[in-house]
Amino acid sequence: MKRVWFAIVFVVLCIGLCVFQQGYVKQCCGELGSMLELAQKYEENGEEAALKEQINKIQKYWIKRNDFLFIFSEHGTLDELAFNIRSLDKAHNMKSALAETKTLVIIYYENERITLANIF
Repeated sequence: MKRVWFAIVFVVLCIGLCVFQQGYVKQCCGELGSMLELAQKYEENGEEAALKEQINKIQKYWIKRNDFLFIFSEHGTLDELAFNIRSLDKAHNMKSALAETKTLVIIYYENERITLANIF
């Protein structure tokens, strides 16, 4: 009987961790997406000082979240996303760099969601 209770507790713990991971990834990707959209608006309007400040905010936000995301995420997509975010301030074509980074955030979120396509 102890084995059954251990299995039940383990399953509940796994489900809880999955729910937490999904919420954390959704919140991080949503925040990064909105920050990148704001940076794109600054870039379109030619507001260089505001754009640099926004990129700095994006990079600081990423540094806070990066290590924790690496714990429970696929490293391939996350490595590419990390590279793009950390090199935003050195980009030659800011418009395409912001668009590519935003696309990578969307791809990362879609790959981390629990869906039948991701399970099978």
